[in-house]
Amino acid sequence: MKMFTISVAIAAYNGEEFISAQLDSILNQTVEVTEIVICDDNSTDKTWDIVQSYREKYPELFKIFRNDKNSGCSGNFEKALFCCSGDIIFLADQDDVWQENKVEKMLQPFTDPGILGVYSDSLIVDRNLESLNCTHLQLRGYSPARLGAMPQVETFARRVPPAAHDMAIRRKTLKYLLPFPRLKNVHDTFIGVAIAAQYGWAVIPETLTLFRQHGNNASNSGQKQTLAGMFRTAKKSIADDTFLWNAKLYSFTLARLKAQLDDKVEMLLKERVLHSENRSKMGKVNFFYRLWLIIEELFSFRYFRFARGIKSVIQDLLLR
Repeated sequence: MKMFTISVAIAAYNGEEFISAQLDSILNQTVEVTEIVICDDNSTDKTWDIVQSYREKYPELFKIFRNDKNSGCSGNFEKALFCCSGDIIFLADQDDVWQENKVEKMLQPFTDPGILGVYSDSLIVDRNLESLNCTHLQLRGYSPARLGAMPQVETFARRVPPAAHDMAIRRKTLKYLLPFPRLKNVHDTFIGVAIAAQYGWAVIPETLTLFRQHGNNASNSGQKQTLAGMFRTAKKSIADDTFLWNAKLYSFTLARLKAQLDDKVEMLLKERVLHSENRSKMGKVNFFYRLWLIIEELFSFRYFRFARGIKSVIQDLLLR
């Protein structure tokens, strides 16, 4: 296999309880990494002391930085990625644990020069690393068969399958990935969509990360939802206007990548923007105009291409 230099980018914040286990799992890989880059987001616990102790023990391996003020998860990952020098960059959360062959497995597709990024699945576990009998891709509504059957760009435009902790990317992609759009918690989705828009992802449908759930995760993407929880999430997405967030994200993606997109992908992303803009409008107009927008999205099939089909129609009809 071709030899690559390998960076690991970690965005750390108040992770004293679990970060050592994650760092140890990275150090114990069957293929050694070249550097581990940690950006601490001005933690108030002992996280900085812990990462300093690792740098003292492995001075040639660890590059650590500390922000003067909190910049948020995406801003912190942005800085970590800027500081990486490896050919291949793995993104890592501070509270997970890697299977010992994660790097080895995920490097294999990069021997194809057309592959820009690789993602795998992760096993959802509790704070003690006991399995919760579900994987992250299952929670996102995907199976290996479904991922293989759906066109890559349309899959990611509907819902990005992996979280950042399941991703590895070529360093050369940073020239158009960074800086991230100035939207909250945007890095997973933007990286996913930007690489998919160039047909650049390969998937390894194996659980190569233990995705730890402990109540203080930076996101809730690893949590199962009850029917009541789904209702609350639907109401919250309306209250927070996540549709406008998506419209801004996909508009930004179109502008950033315009020179690299083929006509089919450009049209699809424009349709995605229109769908998000129309759903954002629905919270600001009267019932009859909202009904007209719902009908437009229904008969254009955009509810089925970019949302959850009839469930999203019901959400827009009854929960606004």
